[in-house]
Amino acid sequence: MTTRPTKLRLSGPGLRGARVSGPLLRDLLDLVVDATRAAVRLRLEGRSTAQGPAPTWVDHAAAFDVMSIEEGSTLLSLEAAPVAEAAPQQFAQVALFGGVDGRRSCLDLMADSLDDAVSARVESDLYDDDLLRTFGRFERLFRHGVDLVEVADVRTVRLDRRALTTFETLKKNMPPDQRAVVAGKLDAIRHSDRMFTLVLDDGNAVRGVIANAVDLDLIGNLWGKQVRLSGVAKFRPSGSLLRVEADSLEESTGDASLWAAMPRPMFTELDTRSLRRPQGPRSGIAAILGKWPGEESDDEFLRAVAELS
Repeated sequence: MTTRPTKLRLSGPGLRGARVSGPLLRDLLDLVVDATRAAVRLRLEGRSTAQGPAPTWVDHAAAFDVMSIEEGSTLLSLEAAPVAEAAPQQFAQVALFGGVDGRRSCLDLMADSLDDAVSARVESDLYDDDLLRTFGRFERLFRHGVDLVEVADVRTVRLDRRALTTFETLKKNMPPDQRAVVAGKLDAIRHSDRMFTLVLDDGNAVRGVIANAVDLDLIGNLWGKQVRLSGVAKFRPSGSLLRVEADSLEESTGDASLWAAMPRPMFTELDTRSLRRPQGPRSGIAAILGKWPGEESDDEFLRAVAELS
């Protein structure tokens, strides 16, 4: 079974209808493959990429076919199986992070993420910094004379140079990763992909992924208990927490109230443009010029400096 076809329409001076150059087709399909893999992994595993080779299920879940390049325009028709069929074991536990309809395909999930990024939805869960970086690589297509890529399923997402600027702005507004310690109740854990949720005292939930170096058999004994985790917090462009990549998880003892709060960014990127101030006739260097040296002798000047030091 396949889902509704996804259409990719390319526009620009370098295009020749249904006749597509090999390098352009190569770059386009490479980008779509990477974007679908990252989008599917983010939705089903909680992160778009991780160290080491990708799990086998990602290959199955992100597979699609090119059905045709239609006459009269550079319009590709792509089809893929529903994710519940393509990766049944992985999808069976996806309710932990929620919001994935198993009848939808990897192409649909990629279009969802792309739509949120192009629309600059700063509270979105559908993209992270690595997926934005992947979307930014669509710039390669513009070197082939492409001005616009339209991704259409039940809606149309427009990808042009303005969209690439939006991606850069979103990445710039994401606070840098930082170390964090969080305490709460280990409410859920998935053995298949090491995802978890931690419920804080105020009822808010922290979502995350447990590092491969952590023994899941030991973590399983902590389910339903108060725990303290340490790891790397990753944030959305809005500054709210996206997830924690935990490298330490242990039962919490004593008073853990200091750690029972949602991690918030401590540092943000400094926009150097905010430090720039226009100079007028009475500001900046102009306010100093002509003011010194004055009528003082060298001895008088040295005495004044000594008094100030």
